[in-house]
Amino acid sequence: MNRKSITPTINLERKKRIWFLVKAVIFIGALFGIDNFKNQLIDFGVEEHYLKALRFYLYADLWISFIRLGVVFYYQRKHKLSKGVKSNFILGINHIANIIHTFVLIGAILLLFKIDPINLITSLSIVAAAIAILSKDYIANMINGMLIIFSEEVMIGDEIKIGEVKGKVSDITLVNMHIVNDDEDLIYIPNSMVFTSQIFNYTKRAIRKVSFDFDLKNELATDVAAVERHIIDVLSEYHKYIKDDSYVLRIIKINENFTSLKFQFVLHRHSEVREKDIRKAALRHVLKYIGNAKQK
Repeated sequence: MNRKSITPTINLERKKRIWFLVKAVIFIGALFGIDNFKNQLIDFGVEEHYLKALRFYLYADLWISFIRLGVVFYYQRKHKLSKGVKSNFILGINHIANIIHTFVLIGAILLLFKIDPINLITSLSIVAAAIAILSKDYIANMINGMLIIFSEEVMIGDEIKIGEVKGKVSDITLVNMHIVNDDEDLIYIPNSMVFTSQIFNYTKRAIRKVSFDFDLKNELATDVAAVERHIIDVLSEYHKYIKDDSYVLRIIKINENFTSLKFQFVLHRHSEVREKDIRKAALRHVLKYIGNAKQK
């Protein structure tokens, strides 16, 4: 089952259905006029190939939109998606529909200039191959994007880490994956890089473990248990989101002047609290603790 995200996909789909009904009425009216008043339109001065191009575009656009809406509606009903849920599958279907729409538009433009798209592709096969070679990186990005979307290994709303970039997936396009990090920076990562990189998906792991590292001077780290109790106390407002007895303060490394520590705890699986909020609160109190200890 897909998770909730910022984008209200269900409402967006309802708007698309309403727009489709409006568009269907207009397009069907236009097609009726072309089919029944073709001779009058030609006599009026409209070229026949203009009518052919328009008819092709209207029919294709209606069928593409109808099939897309039908597939999405069936998927939503089958999986009982609730309000506010954004699905990788729906995102992928939208991308496929947009690609087909683009090819239909190009075909209609070619017909507008009395060019048969099939004959053009056949006669320009060498040129088409050259274009494909030149745009291979973009095509590879698109293919990788579709594979990422439909695999659902990474979904919108997941907390992931790719290389040095860590944050929440806000969108997946045919070119890039959009990630919002803890500083609210929007980072674009090419799909080809995502597809070939090692990805840490923190959302899909069995437990929601939160951890952060910090250093203390050796003279301040003589009582690690006291430091641990202090951090646990300052996280009291978040205790309902954290599993009992999951707090642990580990010594990672002891240097000549500093001791490196790691504090960890486990959130309940469906806690709505943001991990970065807890981490930020804890780190601020650690700094306050260090400052108070220095004064003493």
